[in-house]
Amino acid sequence: MTPTPTPLPRTLSVLRANALQALDSLRKARLRTLLGLVGIMIGISSVITMVSLGEIAREQARKQFEALGTDILVIRKSNEGASPEQRAAVIGLPDAVALPAAVPSIRDAAPRTSGYGSFHYAGRKVGEGTIQGVTASFASLNRLFLQAGRFISDLDVDRYYCVIGADVGAAMRQAGADRLTGRLIEVNETLFTVVGVLHEAPENYSLPIQIQANESVFVPVTTSGRIVSNPDIDVIIARSGAGVHYQTAVDDVRSFFRSRSPHLALHIVTAQELIARMEAQMRIMTLLLGAVGSIALIVGGIGIMNIMLVSVAERRQEIAIRRALGARRRDIQSQFLIESILLTVAGGLLGIALSLAATWMICRFTGWEFLISGLSVVSGLGTATAVGLFFGLQPAHQASRLDPIAGLQAK
Repeated sequence: MTPTPTPLPRTLSVLRANALQALDSLRKARLRTLLGLVGIMIGISSVITMVSLGEIAREQARKQFEALGTDILVIRKSNEGASPEQRAAVIGLPDAVALPAAVPSIRDAAPRTSGYGSFHYAGRKVGEGTIQGVTASFASLNRLFLQAGRFISDLDVDRYYCVIGADVGAAMRQAGADRLTGRLIEVNETLFTVVGVLHEAPENYSLPIQIQANESVFVPVTTSGRIVSNPDIDVIIARSGAGVHYQTAVDDVRSFFRSRSPHLALHIVTAQELIARMEAQMRIMTLLLGAVGSIALIVGGIGIMNIMLVSVAERRQEIAIRRALGARRRDIQSQFLIESILLTVAGGLLGIALSLAATWMICRFTGWEFLISGLSVVSGLGTATAVGLFFGLQPAHQASRLDPIAGLQAK
């Protein structure tokens, strides 16, 4: 007695036959297949590329913070909604210098004054930029490195020594300086001796202040008041102690300055707060980018539906013959669903390859580190399958409901 075939092998056999039939149908309609592949490929690649670029941008911003340190605090005077007494109060230099010793949660602090001026060497202008009055700790806190000489020392009180940025140093060399340290440079009509030259420093736009080290001249903070119009401290860059929560450090700093200057209103920003805000903004941006890319994917899905509807209309006799030979409605429906899914999955694989190439090219052009989210690739392929299933349902249902007699009579 011949054993009755189990449902699973029969189902697999039907699916295999339908898949082969679907591949043959797609091969015969090459132009429609190509157009469907292009539509899905562009949609999938748009979604993956935009989501990946959002992830890469977030990672680049995080690396900028980590390069400077996540324990950084930026302390500034706040005039927003301030009373006349608060506007008149200033951050005192003795208070700023005493901050690390007086506040246990603060490990180091670097006050800064700033002004603008022009720089001349040997009677020739070698630049114009920011004149920054700093202390010795300013370089280490801001990751500024020397190519020659030394940085401003705490022993340089009221001395006319300066450290120049890389661009100013290059301009001095063009003006004829064979060496830079020990040379005299005129800063706002005041002569300073160059004691150090900085390496070129990329600007870090993650923090709410810009150092602009390359085109700046750094002088002792006690000397800066003699050559700039506003000698007040505009910012203190501080670093909290190891294991100290950023809110604890903020509260301690406010308490310290409140005891020294009760009317002083401060605006304190921490790197950890900025990271949290940045990541929230980047998540929203990534969602927006994904939504924009999804528009192209939806358009591609509609194109697949149109292609499948045309295919159903053209293959009415084929469907009718299969029904007449015993094919059930669900067999016809599964055939067209498989055809739609195969088309979108193939387009999805091509879209993934295109997105990898596009993301790599953009990263190479911008200098970002190449990164592809594995989740975006897997979700892109899953989305392609879902698009094929969703947009193939209506054509497949229409094919399965076709009247065999009407199909056989059609010409």
